[in-house]
Amino acid sequence: MSLVALVVNPPSGEVAASQRETLAGLGGPLSPGDPQQVRTGPGGRPENCRTDDGDTARPTAAPTDVKWRQLVTMMTPVSPSAGPLHTDATMWWCFAHTPTGAVLAAHVIPVQLSGASWRIVAEQQVVPGKSRDSFVVSKAEAEEANSGENAVGRFAGFAVESYADDAATVRLLVTNPMGGYLSTSVSVRWRDGDWKVVLLDDGSLFPSVKQATPNGFIMWEA
Repeated sequence: MSLVALVVNPPSGEVAASQRETLAGLGGPLSPGDPQQVRTGPGGRPENCRTDDGDTARPTAAPTDVKWRQLVTMMTPVSPSAGPLHTDATMWWCFAHTPTGAVLAAHVIPVQLSGASWRIVAEQQVVPGKSRDSFVVSKAEAEEANSGENAVGRFAGFAVESYADDAATVRLLVTNPMGGYLSTSVSVRWRDGDWKVVLLDDGSLFPSVKQATPNGFIMWEA
């Protein structure tokens, strides 16, 4: 499933009493890799997550150390300096506390939310609250109703729309399987030692998907 497919079946809003079973046990944010332990690393990070957070400048070019790896059905950028440093079978996590780390998180986490481990990803890599509850219920219902495959686009570029020490918004440029490009944005927040996706109030992952051109984007060389 691609970025294009992720915006299908938008959340329906309030979580009904009949949907509480879907949310049963949903906690978090937990500590990836060791969810039962308090994060005791520097800065409240997991003990086994270390990144170089010195480069706080917004990127003006694509990271030179990026490799492309298959995640669910999309080729996704991975950087040994910006993250994710841990690419476990269930979840990719541990991003640098930098603008480039936020960029990588904005690519990786939404793709993971379309995979088989989406519930674990939602628990550990999405900011908790009513928005996340709505997303989980809607995703579970959509999963039961539709198991078909969707056309897959490709990450083509990005732009850092805003950045602060604890929050960022990243614009994504994706190839449209029908031709041309599509763009949308992903917001992330620094919480419990890693970047987490911030959903919209209604539980949507993206605000909208629009036709776009490469103008204003830093293009990936992939």
